[in-house]
Amino acid sequence: MLADHHEYDVVVTVVTPTGITVHADGHDGFLDRTKHPSWWSDTPPAAVGDRMRAVVLDAGRTPPRFSALPTDLRTARSLRHTEPLERLCPPPAPRGRLDVEWAAVEEALGTALPADYKRLVRTYGGGLFGGTLWLLEPDCPEAMYDLVAQTAERAEILAELWEAGEEKPSELGEGDVRLVPWGYVEGAGHVLYWLVRPGVEPEEWTVILNEGRGPFWEAHPVPCSRFLLDVVAGTSPSFYFTDLDDIVAPEDRTRFTPTAQILGT
Repeated sequence: MLADHHEYDVVVTVVTPTGITVHADGHDGFLDRTKHPSWWSDTPPAAVGDRMRAVVLDAGRTPPRFSALPTDLRTARSLRHTEPLERLCPPPAPRGRLDVEWAAVEEALGTALPADYKRLVRTYGGGLFGGTLWLLEPDCPEAMYDLVAQTAERAEILAELWEAGEEKPSELGEGDVRLVPWGYVEGAGHVLYWLVRPGVEPEEWTVILNEGRGPFWEAHPVPCSRFLLDVVAGTSPSFYFTDLDDIVAPEDRTRFTPTAQILGT
């Protein structure tokens, strides 16, 4: 059974003016002509017998819709972690924020944001995962947990620390790199950032953690949704989450608490 956001090795079986029929994992699928790289680049047009990597955009259509565009593949690789997270840690009812003006948020930040983060905010809103990891959100009434406010505040704090002599993480020595915070570890004070590199798509950003009471940094080349999933599932490779069972009750690990509920807003 084909599944949304999953990748498959596909074989081209038919090429028409409107698109491409492919065979994948025992099923037929279809790529609109704009979903093949040749529509956007100098890649040769598809031909019968070609093999390629493609991702399912909509498994519910007949035939299922695929894409072989690199951007869609990258987006799917981050989105696929949000669905198992939702199964393990059910979203609140009614579901989270649906009214975020993402274009305005991204303009304020000066960068696009990952698709998986946007889905997390749409599904959950801002709030606390596993009793410890706070997902920042745009337009939060409390600046401490607001994405845009914290981006500005953390930039000032880090600039002061580095000017005072604290060593920068080695990852920031690679040209015009910046940090955008997306998470905060309640109690410990650790901050989770995206490592934003010029020319690197948001879906390929590295998650980097700065410990709350020291100078150490820890990088993880995964999307924020995968980092969250590992924390909630108890499989995080992070040094800072290895003893989570000692401070979080088992029933709280898979619980999400919205910001509004915590703050009483």
